[in-house]
Amino acid sequence: MGMLARYIAVSEDELNRLIDLGDEPLTDEIDMLEEKNPTLDLDKMWDGLHFILTGVSASEPLEGDPLSDAIVGVHVIDDETFIAATGNGELKEIINALSGVDRKALKAEFSPRTLDEENIYPDIWQSENKDSLFEELEQALEQLIHFYQQCLKDGSHVLVTIF
Repeated sequence: MGMLARYIAVSEDELNRLIDLGDEPLTDEIDMLEEKNPTLDLDKMWDGLHFILTGVSASEPLEGDPLSDAIVGVHVIDDETFIAATGNGELKEIINALSGVDRKALKAEFSPRTLDEENIYPDIWQSENKDSLFEELEQALEQLIHFYQQCLKDGSHVLVTIF
């Protein structure tokens, strides 16, 4: 199955309840939130998207970089399972950064070989068509922007899970 990235819109109360669980396993609570709340599933494209936006793997997020924060969240809740959150007040900067990405330059610089050499997850970069891979990444970017815009409008925070 692999490591999948999901973005879940959550209320202040839902986020606080999750944080208050502390060391308890969070996956059951996350499954419940995912069932009832708006959710974006980027599947396995999260690390590739992080890399083409920032030049590094999501396993080495760039602190204070809104493009990195867009993929991995701002506030880590559980680094073992990888759960993070982004507050509603932080979404505007992230949306602006994502919207400001030059898609033509991104496509021109896109190199599946580089992603493969950098061990960017998942291990598909050399086995699939370059154009279709970029289309998938570009679609993931558009979906992420739209999801964040909707969360900003609705007053929701965003829970990021990668496991």
